[in-house]
Amino acid sequence: MDARTILSVLSLVFLTAATLRYYRDGGHIVPASKAWYLVASIFALVSGWLWLQ
Repeated sequence: MDARTILSVLSLVFLTAATLRYYRDGGHIVPASKAWYLVASIFALVSGWLWLQ
């Protein structure tokens, strides 16, 4: 598997984890949710950059 594919899948996994955490906390974004969203966005940006290369 390519790194770009792995990173895009991991981005979806972290985005799903952040969304589930957001709903579990009653719609409040807590620091843990922010961290999950940040990791997901970094993986998505790196994956997108790799797809363009």
